[in-house]
Amino acid sequence: MKLYRIFVALMIIFTFGISDVDLDKLPSYSTTFDKRVNPHISLSKALDKVKKTNKNILLFVGGNWCKWCGTFDNFLDDHPKIAEAFYGSFEVVRVYYGNGTNKDGQSFLKQLPPLKGTPHFYILNKKAKLLSSVSSAYLERGYGYNKKR
Repeated sequence: MKLYRIFVALMIIFTFGISDVDLDKLPSYSTTFDKRVNPHISLSKALDKVKKTNKNILLFVGGNWCKWCGTFDNFLDDHPKIAEAFYGSFEVVRVYYGNGTNKDGQSFLKQLPPLKGTPHFYILNKKAKLLSSVSSAYLERGYGYNKKR
């Protein structure tokens, strides 16, 4: 039931938008999967930021190798209002997952429930408490993403 409520909230946010975020000024931890980046440091920076904004954090786990991660990025590029709502509603932190994940990334991911494929989303509150673990499969439709979800 909790998962359903989160998705209903996401649907409302994505449909109506609540942000005027400048997509060109997002921090690199929000826009880039990089296996060299320490996700502990990225999360720390995001936590500092959400203390001022009252947003939740969305960990976007995947990689440049991940077809569905690229499809999600293309979806956001094709739907700027949804991209604004996505980045405006959450402090997004991309976490690299895959071959070559460094020790920092491995220890970071071990603290979270297991992935059910990529991309995978974890929603954390401003104290880094896990609120939800969500597979992107719920948002997928055919070979893309469902705008209504």
